[in-house]
Amino acid sequence: MTKYTESETAIYKLAKHFYNGFYKFYLSPQEVESLTWSAQEKLLNLTLNNNLLKMYPVSSNFCRLFLKNILKCLEGRQDVHESIYDYLCSIMSNKQGIDDFYYRHYVIGSNFSQIVTLKESNNMVVNGTTGMKTWEAARLLTDWILTNKKFFYNKKILELGSGIGFTGITVTKFCDTTSVTLTDCHEDVLNAINENIIINFPVTSQRLEKEYTENDVDGKLMRVMMLDWNDIDQIEVPDIPDIIIGADIVYDPCILEPLCKVLQSFFLKNKSISAFIACIIRNEDTFNKFIQTLADYNMKEEKLYMPENINLEWDPSVNQCIVKINLKDTYSVFL
Repeated sequence: MTKYTESETAIYKLAKHFYNGFYKFYLSPQEVESLTWSAQEKLLNLTLNNNLLKMYPVSSNFCRLFLKNILKCLEGRQDVHESIYDYLCSIMSNKQGIDDFYYRHYVIGSNFSQIVTLKESNNMVVNGTTGMKTWEAARLLTDWILTNKKFFYNKKILELGSGIGFTGITVTKFCDTTSVTLTDCHEDVLNAINENIIINFPVTSQRLEKEYTENDVDGKLMRVMMLDWNDIDQIEVPDIPDIIIGADIVYDPCILEPLCKVLQSFFLKNKSISAFIACIIRNEDTFNKFIQTLADYNMKEEKLYMPENINLEWDPSVNQCIVKINLKDTYSVFL
């Protein structure tokens, strides 16, 4: 295990906060003492001066809040690097207001060379869809998958309600799958997924087929396609999946039956499929109705839990679980 100096530990801590979008942080007196002028320069080079972040900038409002907190911690205790003041002045002189879209950079583990970059929206709802930002459950599900990579080896994956593509792109990047198919029912979301695929795989070979967009990524296939849960008779996927995944897709009681019908339609094509649905349980009645609806459609479930985050930052204090789903009376090789 690599042993870091106190200065390096403080730098990496702040850099992780920056990449993860956390501007509220505390620095101990020892950490402040370690953040000398040269250490601050290393932090800037890892964050604001980084070529990736220059190409795909984070929210200017977030940068302002982050830098102001840095100054609050350092002023009067350290010589502050002039570039911190320069960046802050530049941001505050920009009167464009809050960005509608910006870029988020998700560090996988503690390796700053393993990053997933996404174009996201500041708004919860854009053009009638909530799919233009990465939600907590997607980070939970992705962390769980990265912790259980062996179950996804050489498998065909299909994601329901992919949003802007965080989980599907991360799985393609860091798991040895055969193919990953990302689906959604909103055209704007599908366009955002394709844009984010190109950001993360710049040498992607992209083909537009009749029903989907196909990307050849490092010898693996990524597909992006429309999938309307209310029109299951029209569902045609290029590959019947081995595994179905989804995150934060059981929040509305109205969509539980269409979701279960979609799952059932895939189970009828491949009885050995396993599905993993990450849930943030905001309403116990809605979640319990989902569990009951699964049973009504001849599916069995098992609740899986992650007590802490391992590869990605998410909030372990939220009421969450991953629901593993199989067809009743079938044997699953997973877990």
